[in-house]
Order: sequence, then C-alpha cells, then structure tokens
Amino acid sequence: CVTCFGGGQWTPAPWCNVIAIPCFGFQVSAEGGGYTWSQNSRENQLTPWSNDPVSDPPGEAIFVRDEDDGAIFGATALPIRKETQPYIARYGQGYTRFEHVSHGLSLELLLYVPLADPIKISRLSIVNRSGRTRRLSVTAYVEWVLAASRGASAPFVVTEIDAQTRAMFARNPWRTEFAGRVAFADLAGRQTSWTGDRGEFLGRNGSLESPAALADEGPLSKRVGAGLDPCGALQTRLELKPNARAEVVFFLGETGSKDEARALVSRSRDIDLDRGLGEVTQHWDDLLGTVQVRTPDRSMDILLNRWLLYQTLVCRVWARAAFYQASGAYGFRDQIQDGMALVVARPELAREHLLRAAARQFSAGDVQHWWLPSSGRGVRTRVSDDRVWLPYAVAHYLEVTDDRTLLDEA
Repeated sequence: CVTCFGGGQWTPAPWCNVIAIPCFGFQVSAEGGGYTWSQNSRENQLTPWSNDPVSDPPGEAIFVRDEDDGAIFGATALPIRKETQPYIARYGQGYTRFEHVSHGLSLELLLYVPLADPIKISRLSIVNRSGRTRRLSVTAYVEWVLAASRGASAPFVVTEIDAQTRAMFARNPWRTEFAGRVAFADLAGRQTSWTGDRGEFLGRNGSLESPAALADEGPLSKRVGAGLDPCGALQTRLELKPNARAEVVFFLGETGSKDEARALVSRSRDIDLDRGLGEVTQHWDDLLGTVQVRTPDRSMDILLNRWLLYQTLVCRVWARAAFYQASGAYGFRDQIQDGMALVVARPELAREHLLRAAARQFSAGDVQHWWLPSSGRGVRTRVSDDRVWLPYAVAHYLEVTDDRTLLDEA
C-alpha cells in the first residue's frame, strides 16, 4: 500500500501500519508518527502513544541537518515538513518505507522488526544528488516512557551511556511491572554525541519542529543521568561526495537486563540487515500465501489475501494496539474471534489462544472479560457473549483441524 503527500495534503485520519512480533513492536503512521512498545503495548511503552483524536504527534524522529547552511529536514512528513517535494509512505507486511527528496538529497527510511529479537531497526539511506560535497549530521531522537504514561514515569527514568557498547541505556526502576528491564538506543556504534535531556534538545517551550539543539553546529552535551526530562538523542556526522550513498542505522529496543542489552546491541551491529529484512518478508509471504482468494474485485483480493489476516495476527493478537486504542490486554471474546481467522493459516496459534482463554474461567461460572497477560489483572464478568464464543470457536477449530487432542487439555 502506498500513499503520497503533495503540498498541503494529509490523510483524513492517521493511517497506520502495525509491525510486531509476540513480545515487541511499533506502529507508524504515514506522516511518521507512532510509538514503540516492549512486552505490553500499554503497560510498557518505550516511546509515547499519543492517544490524540485529532493530531498525530511523534515521539520518535530522525533528523538530517546540513552543516553548511543549517537546514533541518527528514524522510517523513512529521515532525518537519517541507512542501517542495512529496512524501511517499509504502506499507508492507512487516515493514514500512518512507521516501522524500529535500535539499538535493534523496532520503529513504526503512523500518522493521526482526523475527526473533525485541528491536526496532530504522535504516536511513541518503544519496547526494546535489552535485557538490555535503557535510551532514544525523540525529535520532526518542522520548522515553518506560511505563503506561510518560507524565507519570518521566521523573523516574534514568539514562546512561554503557561503557562497553556506548549505546544509551534507559531504566525506570520505580515501576511495579517490568522494573528490571533495560531499554536502549544506538546508532550502530557511530554516535559521536548524545543527550538524555529533553529540555536541552527541544529548548525552552521548544518542539520537534525546531529543536534548539540542532540550531547550531555544536555537538550534543553528552548529558545523561537521573532527574532530567528524559529523552534519548544520538548524533553522528558524515560527509557525502556527489552521487555518493550512505546509510545510518538506528536501533531501539528493550531487554531484561544490561547484559542482555549489550549482547543484543553487539549482535545487531554485526548482522546482515538485508538478510534479516528478507527473512521478515519471506515469513509473511509464506504465512499469508496459505490461502488465496480470487474474486472479480482486485482490491478485495488484496484485502483478503494479505492485509486482513496480517492485521488480525499482528495488530489484534500480538500487539493488541492501534492508533485509537492501546490496551495491551486480551479480550475473552475478541481474541477468540480473531483466532478463528487463523485456524487454517496458523492453527497452532488458534489452539494456543483457546487454551489461554479457557484458563481465564472461574468455578463460579464467570470469566475474565479482559486481562493483562503480564499480571493477570482484569475484569470478571458473566457476559454471555464471552462464554458463548469459547465453545463456538472450539467447534470451528475441531471442524477445520480435526485436532481432538485439544479436548484432552485440562
């Protein structure tokens, strides 16, 4: 799916792609907004979910600055928009790609998550079409949340630069869940300056449209620690000859400890990124190719054969989040219904959720209408809709798979 923004054009409402694996993911809008989470899309946001019914404020951004004339721009329409050339957003299963031409530079930003690691990979490609040598800086910026709400968690977030990897680590030891986990941001080891101080980066009453820290040629302060308005800003510099191409890679993720974070950062710097992307696209081609439908309407075929099943698994079953809702919770009825769509393509996932839902029944005859998987917190109800869908979905699963062993599970 492709959208192209010309001068003054916007989508009627934010148009998002959800990209996830079972334990990690992000959503991104066609303008460049969105957020990233780990473990749970509501309870453990790495960057802020806006929950704004009208606008699409980004909590992450990658800036390019021309070090000769001070111009600041990027590959996405947010947070800085230049109307001279269109912005193109391409959505695929498991990835999003942005394209834009600005100030004589062709920019391409590719975003995806590997199949096995809790890390968001952002690959910014820059081609110099200006006919002259360019001195540039690239700055990757995130606003740390590390909880369900940035307003509540910001005073407790602590940042540091890891001595071994020079990646930025961020922790929130005061949260009740996920307290020991460590988030990280890294420019693949190429960062030459950084700051964990949002006030420094944006400036007093500043915004991402005009960050104070990018107003001059000076490097970032390298200030990190506790007691700051927390952010993660990492900067690197490069020089591009005419027609030359450069790629800057930004990693954002979270693990269970500092040692795990170091290992993942180090491993990610050494992997073949093209091969990793190929594995992602092949995975989705194989899964979504299980069932193919042919109708007289080509647009209906595209929906049925690709996007509907993809959105069911990634957005509804794994992420349990979207632009207007980030619950992170399982709904007894809702995910049972979603799982029915997976019975042919991924029957093991449908079976897994039938057992997960069955475990939320109680001897009193009620069930949990919704619950958070990390803690089990939720709401118990006697809503008939919930209880009716479990036997209905079990019957559907048995009819399609003939897997009678499901009935032997306690």
